[in-house]
Amino acid sequence: MSGVNKFTDLRFWQRSRQWSKEIFFLTKRSPFAADRRLTTQINDSSESVMANIAEGFGRGTQGEFIQFIGYALGSLNETQAHLTAAYDREYISKDEFGKLFQEGTEIRKMTVAFVTRMNKPGSGVKHMRKMQSWTDKVWGRWEEITGKERPDWVKNGTPQLMHLEKDKYTKAK
Repeated sequence: MSGVNKFTDLRFWQRSRQWSKEIFFLTKRSPFAADRRLTTQINDSSESVMANIAEGFGRGTQGEFIQFIGYALGSLNETQAHLTAAYDREYISKDEFGKLFQEGTEIRKMTVAFVTRMNKPGSGVKHMRKMQSWTDKVWGRWEEITGKERPDWVKNGTPQLMHLEKDKYTKAK
């Protein structure tokens, strides 16, 4: 994963924003718009998904970010419950309900996959540390054991074949 500098770069944030927007415009239609309580709740919870992602990202630590992603997922579930109520009250069609409910499920999958990747060693959101290459690990260990520095051709990253002198490495007779 390449580094992310802004929460707006997160694909699951972008999708949650679009999802919230679609839900908002559905709530402006009649008869949905007349149910002010449900309209307010579904708009608040769908907006809360993207807001919690953004707030967690801005907190500065990976632990807090994950905590706020948890809040976002809770709001996502709440929004899906409100979508179910809107469908049951016949404010939205079966197709609209299915499309929006499924989009919420896809956003959840993306978010959970992101957190899973973020928790792997060497991962993170804003301050990813550079992973040491296998070659650097081996040569570092060689330096520790022998007390010698690695050869210049290794330091410079220039692969060279080592030519051995035949007599230098054979036993004298």
